[in-house]
Amino acid sequence: MNDKSVTARDVIGDYLVEQCTVIIDSEAQLRAGEEVVHTTRVAVRRLRSTLRVFAELFDPGEAGRLEEELVWWANLLGEVRDLDILTQRQAALLAEVPPELILGPVASTIQTELAARRKAAVDAMTDTLNSARYRKLVALIHHWRADPPFTYVADSPSDALDPAIKKAKKKARNRLATAVEVRQAGEPSDEMLHRARKASKRYRYAVEAAAPIWGTKADKIVAQRKDLQDLLGNYQDSIVSAAFLRELGARLGSRSGQNGFSYGMLYVREIATGDSLLEDLKPFL
Repeated sequence: MNDKSVTARDVIGDYLVEQCTVIIDSEAQLRAGEEVVHTTRVAVRRLRSTLRVFAELFDPGEAGRLEEELVWWANLLGEVRDLDILTQRQAALLAEVPPELILGPVASTIQTELAARRKAAVDAMTDTLNSARYRKLVALIHHWRADPPFTYVADSPSDALDPAIKKAKKKARNRLATAVEVRQAGEPSDEMLHRARKASKRYRYAVEAAAPIWGTKADKIVAQRKDLQDLLGNYQDSIVSAAFLRELGARLGSRSGQNGFSYGMLYVREIATGDSLLEDLKPFL
């Protein structure tokens, strides 16, 4: 596919179709309770990233309208997905701790708390599938899959995508470097690291979109970006987990039958996740 006759419209149009199809097809699977929240959320992210990185290719009004609705839907999916991650992380964390350090019904308490939160999130997501706003979103995605609102720029040769991808790369690199500098100085850096992770994802998805014309070059970049996302993602998950344990321990730790020690011990283990972060990030700077 790497020839001068291939346009930006061809490359990005195919990527749009892929993501829109995943989102459209996910509705029946979500209604059936299948495990597709993560793949749906990723497709939404990829679609949003495409709108932002390659903004010149699309009508700004229509892109803005789709972006707004995708953010709304992504937040609902995110509530469920984040609780799934938190649940898995708590189970793994508890499995690593010697039984004698678990004082009281810590495991069952955590499981019950997260199950209740997840049910509420799933109910909210499921109810949304029947809403007028969701139906409008689906119609909008159908429109983008069938007839994306491209501008004249989309008819340029496919190498016209390169500047936008380079810009995304530069933003990802700069955000990570800034976050590391702030952390090295001992200042709060969690939000900056989170923003660096999001910028890195946008760069990765942009490269994924260009994979048909970039070939093995794209594969290498995507693999590296996945490693960085895993590293920053694990750190972000540890922050969320620590906050959950602190809140739960403070709320329940002094009640009859409960003991705040174990929650505090688990909290400290999660906080320690960041001890080697700066060293681990060196290969990506």
